[in-house]
Amino acid sequence: MLRHAALSAAALALLAGCAAHGGWTGPDTQPFAEALADCKARTSAMGGKTERRFAIDTCMTSKGWTRPRR
Repeated sequence: MLRHAALSAAALALLAGCAAHGGWTGPDTQPFAEALADCKARTSAMGGKTERRFAIDTCMTSKGWTRPRR
């Protein structure tokens, strides 16, 4: 019973971590919010939504973050 509770708590913590970053995973060498804000600022002048999203993804990847597969 205790083992089940511990596993449940660990799974919940893992899911909470993913939800906090929108599913992005990374080493947290640069905090997620800081990295995302920087990438959004760097791409703010881009026109199309698709192009900007790709640029943000590329920027985040360069910072060690990985977007979940869709």
